[in-house]
Amino acid sequence: MSALVGSLVVFALLRLLGGDVAYILLGKEATQDQVIALRIELGLDRIWFVQYFDWIGGFFSANLGTSFSGSYEIFDQIGQRLVPTLLLAFGSLFVSMVLALFLGTYAALNADNTKGIATDIVSQIGTAIPAFWAGLILVVVFSVSLGWFPAGGYVPIQENFLGSLRSIFLPIVALSLGITSVTTRFVRSAMLDVLNEDYIRTAMARGQTRNRAVFVHGLRNAAIPVVTVGALQLGNLLAGTIVIESVFVIPGLGQLLLSAVNGREVIVVQSVVLVILLIILVMNFLLDIAYGLLDPRILDKRNGA
Repeated sequence: MSALVGSLVVFALLRLLGGDVAYILLGKEATQDQVIALRIELGLDRIWFVQYFDWIGGFFSANLGTSFSGSYEIFDQIGQRLVPTLLLAFGSLFVSMVLALFLGTYAALNADNTKGIATDIVSQIGTAIPAFWAGLILVVVFSVSLGWFPAGGYVPIQENFLGSLRSIFLPIVALSLGITSVTTRFVRSAMLDVLNEDYIRTAMARGQTRNRAVFVHGLRNAAIPVVTVGALQLGNLLAGTIVIESVFVIPGLGQLLLSAVNGREVIVVQSVVLVILLIILVMNFLLDIAYGLLDPRILDKRNGA
């Protein structure tokens, strides 16, 4: 239901932007008759709800036709571009959560010394660095200077697994930086509360060290903020993916979306935006599952138990 509502909103907003696609495609020298003929050919003369149901029906039946320029099949092109974007999105989310959990816990355990303060300072700096700027710095250091990773491009994972990982490593790091920094601060705060819990003191009274008690008994509770912030950051993550794909020349949905906007390919734009919306919904669903795994009481409350 959320996807359908989102698709309607996207469709309506694009129509409110105005502009005649037929006129843009034909150029300034086109006559009025040529513009009208092209609008009829593209189906732009039909009433809006007929256009909407024709588009949404084609989307879910895997038949969106060709682009206005006629250069590619829209649904096939989206399918080809989807894999790199998913690798970047899910890879960045996973890396961010793991790093934030470790760094936040480390900062909390060392809150009273220079190690914890240094971790806090680094996380503060990380929140202020835009993903595209981080990407450029990573290219200069690890591609141009050291030559460890390619500066751009994408190797399909089915062709060369290790080559594919190398091609998306720097983009994932650039995307993960900001989210990791934000989430680390939440984990640190949650872990400081966990350190004062009775079960931590009980575990330590039974002979466990402070660090072992935290990692064995407190880490699951501290992981809940990671999931919470991860859910809130999904929109920023997908938006950052669009920018990072341009920086690293990765043929994902972001590059397709930008080229479609420049070419006024309305069907392509609204289809890509809908795919991004579906990705966010799927990722939110997976995060809900993670909530239940971390704390089964959450599912019990939702089920009315």
